[in-house]
Amino acid sequence: MGRAGAIKQPVLAHGPIRDLNMALHDLHRRAGFPSAREIARTAGMGHSTVHNVFARARLPQYDQLMKVAGCLALRAFTQSSISEQALDSVSGSFHELWQRAKIADEVQRGHQATHSAHQITLYLNTCNPRVSRDLKNSGQLHRTVRSLCSANALKEEGFIERLLYRLDRDSGDVILRIQSPFAISLDALPGGYAHAYAIDRISWPVTGFEGQPVRFVLDASATKAIRREDLRGKRVSLKGAELFTWWERQAHRAGLRTESLHVRALQSIIFRHEARKPTFLRSNRFEGTALVSDPAALQRAVLGGIGRGRSYGLGLLCLSPADTSIQSIEGAGMGAHVWPRASLLQKHRLLTASIGPQQIISVPSSSPG
Repeated sequence: MGRAGAIKQPVLAHGPIRDLNMALHDLHRRAGFPSAREIARTAGMGHSTVHNVFARARLPQYDQLMKVAGCLALRAFTQSSISEQALDSVSGSFHELWQRAKIADEVQRGHQATHSAHQITLYLNTCNPRVSRDLKNSGQLHRTVRSLCSANALKEEGFIERLLYRLDRDSGDVILRIQSPFAISLDALPGGYAHAYAIDRISWPVTGFEGQPVRFVLDASATKAIRREDLRGKRVSLKGAELFTWWERQAHRAGLRTESLHVRALQSIIFRHEARKPTFLRSNRFEGTALVSDPAALQRAVLGGIGRGRSYGLGLLCLSPADTSIQSIEGAGMGAHVWPRASLLQKHRLLTASIGPQQIISVPSSSPG
């Protein structure tokens, strides 16, 4: 990514998204193949973000695309590769290409049957050695969650990004909530790993919910790329008022209009490596109330997750009816708030989900899983 030259094009099916990507790569050629770092310096973006605009097999974000295209067009004009008239038309051309690609992307998402997911809630046995190991190392917990998925599911494009989970500690219980686009098998769990579990399947309609009030809970890593000369492209954690600004951007993309918001810091997520020092990922819990402004966007956010760190227990957006109160749990620390401990069914039900009969199973201490 640091050297000038053609950036590898993703494999895309014929259609508007491929047309947009090819147009961007053609403009890159006309600009003399500047490196991702060169473009990033001019556009005020991280070089990895610039590389992803070119190389990822999905629709890029509009603002990122337009910044990259604008930089390339200006560079191509200064090198006399395009005329002044062509320079003036770049913005309009890429806007039109992106709009067509956006429509095609939404149609494609609809055909991929991403409107449903499987949910499993595990009540973990903290006396189990494997549970203790997973709670100390997020990398190990990630591998345990992946082990519940079939080999065919793991090969599906986009599956890992949509495999979401979150750890909660409610009234002394340690609860692992997992959401997957494909069925999950508990056969791979070690013996005695969980006391009990609940299984749901949610099916999400995209109409009829606009304007509904909801409560939301999201554990996320809020970051930004800094532009200091010695640390270009490095991402740092946000603090203070920046966290509220970050949530407002995410809420807008997720089809939510925020009514109230509370943010608190969580314990850092720890990655332990064999040959290196542990890595720490800061995270925060965002919770409050909002109105649904775009049900289709909210569907994508719930099923696809929000923000970075989705492979390590972040990004799972949970909703409940707005008339459900949030109560403080004594002894949880750091001003913790969790959903009221009603019945298992109510506790894990999503507001807009249509859920079939739920299985609630207690696991005997002598049986596996």
